[in-house]
Amino acid sequence: MADQSDRGKETLIRLEQALQRLVDGNPIKTKPDGRISLKRINDEAGLSSGGIYYYSSFVETAKKTIQLRRQQDSTGKTKVNNERLNKLREQREKEKILKEKYKEQRDNIKTFCDQVVAHNAQLEFTLFEALEKISYLEQELASYKVSSINGKK
Repeated sequence: MADQSDRGKETLIRLEQALQRLVDGNPIKTKPDGRISLKRINDEAGLSSGGIYYYSSFVETAKKTIQLRRQQDSTGKTKVNNERLNKLREQREKEKILKEKYKEQRDNIKTFCDQVVAHNAQLEFTLFEALEKISYLEQELASYKVSSINGKK
């Protein structure tokens, strides 16, 4: 299309700006997930469905850009994946350490609770023995006749 109208030129500029925003990773009308396709460019430019295909020279340029981007992404993905894996490993190690710490705290609390229960049972048994002894002594005391010192009854 050598002789484009002003509206066609405007649309082509919108397409180019949309492609650039997607390449830069700053889309406005689509998700910023880093993926680029002709449909994404079309949507980012705000065109109706398939509007991009009226500009065949731009479609060829966009396809080349998309292909270059995919090649760059495929080489860069290994670095990103390794970094992600390392972060996940570090996070997993931190979680393991925290889990062990919490298990130790739980075990310490259980031990303390068992000690408190045992001590409480011991105190209750001692109290029971003391009450039994008091009861026995009261019965023994009742069996003795106490006479007054003055000789009066």
